[in-house]
Amino acid sequence: MATKEEEPMDTSSVTHTEHYKTLIEAGLPQKVAERLDEIFQTGLVAYVDLDERAIDALREFNEEGALSVLQQFKESDLSHVQNKSAFLCGVMKTYRQREKQGSKVQESTKGPDEAKIKALLERTGYTLDVTTGQRKYGGPPPDTVYSGVQPGIGTEVFVGKIPRDLYEDELVPLFEKAGPIWDLRLMMDPLSGQNRGYAFITFCSKDAAQEAVKLCDNYEIRPGKHLGVCISVANNRLFVGSIPKNKTKENILEEFSKVTEGLVDVILYHQPDDKKKNRGFCFLEYEDHKSAAQARRRLMSGKVKVWGNVVTVEWADPVEEPDPEVMAKVKVLFVRNLATTVTEEILEKSFSEFGKLERVKKLKDYAFVHFEDRGAAVKVG
Repeated sequence: MATKEEEPMDTSSVTHTEHYKTLIEAGLPQKVAERLDEIFQTGLVAYVDLDERAIDALREFNEEGALSVLQQFKESDLSHVQNKSAFLCGVMKTYRQREKQGSKVQESTKGPDEAKIKALLERTGYTLDVTTGQRKYGGPPPDTVYSGVQPGIGTEVFVGKIPRDLYEDELVPLFEKAGPIWDLRLMMDPLSGQNRGYAFITFCSKDAAQEAVKLCDNYEIRPGKHLGVCISVANNRLFVGSIPKNKTKENILEEFSKVTEGLVDVILYHQPDDKKKNRGFCFLEYEDHKSAAQARRRLMSGKVKVWGNVVTVEWADPVEEPDPEVMAKVKVLFVRNLATTVTEEILEKSFSEFGKLERVKKLKDYAFVHFEDRGAAVKVG
């Protein structure tokens, strides 16, 4: 006896949109094309919202997998999803990851309280863009809040130790007390449907970011749950050791550009006694943090060799901008790249022309020059 699945499908009562035929022609199985067409009819997503990439990826699933993915997509909250095609691709990627781990595709974990999110957006006028990997609030904010250029270094904070079931409706009211928010990016775990426990918030000014650290670091957002907040420095720079000492800046730039992407500059220090030789290390500057992170992963894998050697790689310490109050009191100069023939006496004589010195201390090829008065130190600069 034929099972129910094997019986020919009665499609006479099913109404299709004009796109159903296109889906069949694209190579989707009949049941999958039917289900996707039903989704079009609900108005959840339009045919024009999906690009070829999404249809191609869906075609690679077996029928059961494709139907399961579409069911999950249909049940997802798409109210704040701006790129539905990319979101569907994200759902497919997550489904495959779960399949690999052998974990059943779980019921969607309880997400945010949509009524509270809606009320927040209505109150602030900000936008919310949801993808499978993050929820982005603002960026840019409404013109009524801030209409200047995108904020630069020192305006972003990292927020850690966030309870996994907490969303913008609890974060924004707390952090906006520090000053206007440019954007808030809450990182999401597509496998669990909850947040990853951390977020990045960019403020419209450095002062607001510093105020956020003062106000919110160690803040008890829920009983026994304290946030960790600090200024975030997106590090674009890698420290690389084990560099042959005869290589020039040009050699290094050329060689590392072959094995990594986005390299924009090489910072190299020469030996004090021999300007033709470097000190066996350099700094690689990338166009953004993502490129630097990918380069670090590649170079650390042990599979990539540079001039036949495996190199040592670390994140370079970010160059922090000094506090203006601290800078206003500085009376000491750091002088580097000094030849061995330069003595403390020579330095003393040279720098005393600018003002009265307290002392001079030379170590190897660098020295510290202490002035009695900050004005003299500034004159040198």
